[in-house]
Amino acid sequence: MGIVTEYFAAATDEAAAEALRVPGGPCTPADGSLPRFDAVTLPSLDPFVMLAGLAQALSGRPYGEITADPRHGALVGSNGDEGPWIVTVTEDLTKDLASVAPARLARVTRDWIRETEPPVPAHRLTSAVLLLAELATRAVADGRGLYCWTSLGAEP
Repeated sequence: MGIVTEYFAAATDEAAAEALRVPGGPCTPADGSLPRFDAVTLPSLDPFVMLAGLAQALSGRPYGEITADPRHGALVGSNGDEGPWIVTVTEDLTKDLASVAPARLARVTRDWIRETEPPVPAHRLTSAVLLLAELATRAVADGRGLYCWTSLGAEP
């Protein structure tokens, strides 16, 4: 068992909470069509520790300051103790991800990975962060925020 994480963009916390009604998560197509949310599946990139570490690496701000932000991993929707759950990604991290050049982001991610013990191989984590940055860029352009849908499931 591991944590399944899907990051997605939504205009409000209420709109993000609607992802709880999508069986399988926000990346799942609705009725055989396109997914309801602009979303990416990023296995093992948890919205709490991993994103705080990434935010620290990108911004240079202290880890404690990042995790003290009331929007860092704030719960906006839940299906109870068994999940899934939807939490926020801070506006600062969303903007940082949207504004950094891909080459710099890859370099920062590789440096950050050297200092951590990621649960996934470094090349997969770098690819995941680049996908998250692309999602953040689209979200910022559309005036939306980032959220993470999490569930307990089998490791990918």
